[in-house]
Amino acid sequence: MQSDDLKKQLVDLRDELNQRIEGIQHDMAAGRSRDSEEQAQEMENDEVLQALAMDARNEIGEIERALTRMDNGTYGTCANCAEPIAEDRLKAYPMAEKCIKCA
Repeated sequence: MQSDDLKKQLVDLRDELNQRIEGIQHDMAAGRSRDSEEQAQEMENDEVLQALAMDARNEIGEIERALTRMDNGTYGTCANCAEPIAEDRLKAYPMAEKCIKCA
C-alpha cells in the first residue's frame, strides 16, 4: 500500500471517529425522561456511550501517533527494537508501533 493512500485512510478513519464522538456527545446531551425506570436505562446507555467515546478517542490517539511517525520518517519501524515492522502487520493494523516480537 502506498504511503499516501495509507495516510489518507488513516485521516479518513480519524475523521469518522471524530464524527462518531460528536454523535455520542449529542446523544448524551439529550434530555432525560421523567420516568425513573427509563432514566435508569438512559444512564446505562450513557455508560455504554461513554465507553464507546473513550475507545474512539484512544484510537484517534493511535492514528495521530501513526501520522506523526509517517511525517518524521519512522513509520514502519518498531518503537522498541528499531527493526522494521512486517508489512502484513501494518496492513492488518496500520497504527502498529511495535513489531510482533515486541508487541
